[in-house]
Amino acid sequence: DVGLTPLEALTAATRNGARVLGLESTLGTVEAGKLADLVVLGSDPTRDIRHLRDIVQVIKGGRLVGPR
Repeated sequence: DVGLTPLEALTAATRNGARVLGLESTLGTVEAGKLADLVVLGSDPTRDIRHLRDIVQVIKGGRLVGPR
């Protein structure tokens, strides 16, 4: 435990990570015009961070690249 909630950890890895790298205009959040690189999960990681392992689909560049 490093003192972050699961939501805070996810935000640090996505939105804040993109901001630190100066890439927030193209990635880090799900918005129109941004790159469509997504991991679809079967469980809510804000309830339990270990749910990040429950990968259902992976989308890279707007294309489905595979389940699990």
